[in-house]
Amino acid sequence: MSPTKLWNRNFTLLWIGQAQSVCGNILYLVALTYLVLNLTGSPKYTAITMAAGTIPYVLSPLVGVMIDRINIKPYLVVGDLIRGMIMMLICYLLWSNHLTVSVIIGSAFLTGLIGVIYRPTFGSILPRLVPNEDIARANALNTLSGQIANFAGFIFGGILVAYIGILYAILINGVTFVIMSILLGLIKFPEITENGNNASVVEDLKAGFVYLFSSIPLLKIPFIFSAMGVSYAVLEMLMPVKLKSVNYGAEGFGILFSVLLIGSICSSSWISKFGKYLDANIYTPIGLVAMGVSIGGIAFSPSLKVACVFAFIYGIGSSLVSISSVTFIQTNVEDRFRGRIFGLFGVIEQACMPIALLIIGGLTDFISTEIILYLTSLFLLIISFFWIFGFKAEKIR
Repeated sequence: MSPTKLWNRNFTLLWIGQAQSVCGNILYLVALTYLVLNLTGSPKYTAITMAAGTIPYVLSPLVGVMIDRINIKPYLVVGDLIRGMIMMLICYLLWSNHLTVSVIIGSAFLTGLIGVIYRPTFGSILPRLVPNEDIARANALNTLSGQIANFAGFIFGGILVAYIGILYAILINGVTFVIMSILLGLIKFPEITENGNNASVVEDLKAGFVYLFSSIPLLKIPFIFSAMGVSYAVLEMLMPVKLKSVNYGAEGFGILFSVLLIGSICSSSWISKFGKYLDANIYTPIGLVAMGVSIGGIAFSPSLKVACVFAFIYGIGSSLVSISSVTFIQTNVEDRFRGRIFGLFGVIEQACMPIALLIIGGLTDFISTEIILYLTSLFLLIISFFWIFGFKAEKIR
């Protein structure tokens, strides 16, 4: 039976679980940075640890096949319990002075391996947990909780970790995993539709690729997400240099990204209230144009105040693009393919990001900060142009 209201029992449990889990994860990331630095004295091991956590995402396509074939709920419940126990093991080793950086890197890989199943699963099942007309609002609410947690973590994360200590911050993250496991156990997951298909995993994976490449609008979306991620990374990489030119340091960086997050929160809040039947043909290009214009505006901004105005607009645009694009996938892709599509998206995004960042990192030795920002702006505007005049998000057949 289809749900009749947005805030039904299943969605409410999922939303609460994700919200508290994101809060724990933010604390953990802040604590992890200081923990690795204290153990090694070198920030490079923090980068290695974070990289170890992302390597398992190459398995996303296979995870997508699993989501489409079996009841994934037991794996989610047990997975979060294991992740909670890993966090508690780290706490024990830290308390007993037996924790090493090798253990931290290994635990990052293991938690990343377990975590691969969650994003495509939640993307796949959400359309069956809420009414069809409320899918965009549900996505906005999930995005909003993450953005608020990120904002709070950005502003208060370091202070809180300094106050309660690294050990307790990691312990809190472990507890949130356990709570999430309990809440997942209480959710009634949609049943997997039996289609009489006895195909092998490889054949199902191939069918997912065929389905993805059968639709140009669908194929574009993971690259749009990659472009969004790259543009945000460009801001993170280059804003310290740009802000230095207008006589601001770390405090200006914090202010600008806080304003950007506020813009994202405002956009997500609006969609969560008024975003029924969100049309990707309208909101995706609007968001891309807003992001492109904003990065160009930041490039020529003569002061921090002007840059913050454009950062606010960038935040609004990024939420419009991400929420409308995800909603398009969820409302147009068939249930039996949705897990595979989200799984394939994950690996495409992960593959594009490091390549793009390596290119941008190399360009910084030859091109000025402003030129790179202008090129990023132009790139986003070109993508929006092709979305508007080239390939509209038509119904997938």
